[in-house]
Amino acid sequence: MLPMLMGPATANTAVWAAMIGRLVGSLLFAVAAFVPRAGLLHPRRAERLAAAGVLGVLALAIAIPQTFGAGLPQVITMSAGAHSHPGLHVNAALVVVQIAAAVLSVTAAAGYLRRSEQLGDEFSSWLAIAAIFAAAAHVNYAIYPSVYPPQLSLGDIFMFCFYVVLLIGSMREILSYWQMLVSVSVAEERQRIACDLHDGLSQELAYLTRNLSGLQGVTDETTLRQLRGSVDRARLASRQAIHRVAAPARPEVADALAEAAAGVAERLGLDLDLDLDLDLASGVGLAPAQADALVQIACEALTNVARHSGSRQAHLVLRRDGGRVHLLVRDPGRGFDTAAGRPGFGLRSMQARARAVGGELRVTSAPGAGSLVEATL
Repeated sequence: MLPMLMGPATANTAVWAAMIGRLVGSLLFAVAAFVPRAGLLHPRRAERLAAAGVLGVLALAIAIPQTFGAGLPQVITMSAGAHSHPGLHVNAALVVVQIAAAVLSVTAAAGYLRRSEQLGDEFSSWLAIAAIFAAAAHVNYAIYPSVYPPQLSLGDIFMFCFYVVLLIGSMREILSYWQMLVSVSVAEERQRIACDLHDGLSQELAYLTRNLSGLQGVTDETTLRQLRGSVDRARLASRQAIHRVAAPARPEVADALAEAAAGVAERLGLDLDLDLDLDLASGVGLAPAQADALVQIACEALTNVARHSGSRQAHLVLRRDGGRVHLLVRDPGRGFDTAAGRPGFGLRSMQARARAVGGELRVTSAPGAGSLVEATL
């Protein structure tokens, strides 16, 4: 903006000021890509120093050409003679500055891309894309210098894209910050409620359990047994409530599956063998609805094993094959004829859950050969 702000009377000085500002800006942008990641002890002070530094650089970019204006070479000169064609000629210094700015922009792009891969930082990837547009703009300016500010060139379009990408990346970074802040606040509140439940309700139930033992001989055994069962169920419900509140809003699919399957196996008296693919700990390739469906299908399959197979053994496998996820629940029980009769509600429910999330469910069984339930998403 400097050439337009300073006016045509100081055109040469304004161009030199713009060149200095652009070069310093490219240098700072490249250096920022390699500054070590660290927390600031005094963020507000750092903001003030950064603002003062930027304003200082701008002031120097204007003051230096103004001070030495008379001694600065002309960036743009008119030539006409017997052996040359009339026209505008650009000083080589302008080309050198643009090439230097392009090199700095390419260096910045490499630095931001490397930081994005190492830290998984989306904002750095936006900066890398912006730096590529900046490098393209500087290369175009070096080959085809923008002599007249009112002229629109390809370099101007590249530079405009540079600022648009910076704007989009900054907006996404701010949005992700607020989303993370909300998630942290919710997690802290969930933890507080869980602590209240643990320190209040659970402690009172534990106290009742201990003191019920002192009622032996005072009341009949049937009433005592009923009271103990009621207290035990209340303690179990309180532990489950504490865990649901304190657990992450969206647990990883492998962790959620292991926890739910273990709970069903413990409640129904199954000896469960888990074989979970650790690569699925990050939930890659599964939407939240698919992960929930997978957990529900596993729980229903284990429930069917306990109710109908006649076996206390169950084997659960979770693995990934390319872009597909396979869940297998196997038992060595009595099995059944899959072609005989209409499938029960449990099997129909599992099939409906799988189809609802774009998957499929297959049941393999034979009398005396056990059963295999396989869900593929």
